[in-house]
Amino acid sequence: MAAGEAFTREQHERLERARRGAETETGIRFWLRVGELDTDPRLQAEHLLANLVQSPRDEAVLILVAPGARRVEIMSTHSARRRITDQAAGLVVLTMTSSFAVGDLIGGIVNAFRQLADAAGRPADSDTVVSERAALEGSAH
Repeated sequence: MAAGEAFTREQHERLERARRGAETETGIRFWLRVGELDTDPRLQAEHLLANLVQSPRDEAVLILVAPGARRVEIMSTHSARRRITDQAAGLVVLTMTSSFAVGDLIGGIVNAFRQLADAAGRPADSDTVVSERAALEGSAH
């Protein structure tokens, strides 16, 4: 995909499925922005993420991709960094740029969501939430 081209409907749906899957698996909010970046992509990512989250305590990750500039920036809130280390995010960027180098922008982003979800794992309280929900449903009968 050349810089400036829009995603097809199928590509957009594939990206959205990957994003929602990562959110469902981890409980972390994920955002993706593909387009041109400012001269300081890291600062731009910090500002965008700060405007997207409702609270600094939210677990959230923003992926910025500038295909024309061949740049990727992954920015996480402090809470999300407890589950997705800088090392894990760095490996995700490496995988993405490798995919981009062979012309697979969509595949690189889809794999990024999967890798970030794998790195984060399930929320620590997910078993507790499931157990409490089951207990409530059982007591309702």
